[in-house]
Amino acid sequence: MIKRMIILIVMGLTLSSCDFIHYGKIAIQDNVRRIEMEREKKSVMKKDGPAAIDVDEYKEGVEEAIKDILKRPINKKVEFKGTTLIIPEGTRINPKHGNIVDEKTGYGIPLIFQITKGCSPVYYRKKIKEDMYCKIYHNGKNYEVNIISKKIINTNGFTNTCK
Repeated sequence: MIKRMIILIVMGLTLSSCDFIHYGKIAIQDNVRRIEMEREKKSVMKKDGPAAIDVDEYKEGVEEAIKDILKRPINKKVEFKGTTLIIPEGTRINPKHGNIVDEKTGYGIPLIFQITKGCSPVYYRKKIKEDMYCKIYHNGKNYEVNIISKKIINTNGFTNTCK
């Protein structure tokens, strides 16, 4: 009798621990996701990342690079994920984040290209092939970046319609 009761108690504990295993797995997945997000945040804030302007150490240099890029012609052809884009002379596209990087200083500016499926009328975009678009976006707070963006949009034929 006692033996059966002990077996029932052990079985009950075993079954109830399955719930802990399930929630433990979710907690591990949440921690992995949080670590990946922190890595991504650090990555975009590097010198050549799109958020370099938000780092006090790089802010002045990025602002000077933006003013310098503003004076340059938009005539450099580059390949970006299967499409040809024309960007300012003396710049390149960061392959990891898709932002423009000044080749002279190495500073990334907050102007980003991204390949997406589907069309959204929020961003300026260029149709690459059926249901694939290259969109350009930036933080609209910086006046000089807005001007650079408009020049790139006009040169590359980006539109804000889904046609």
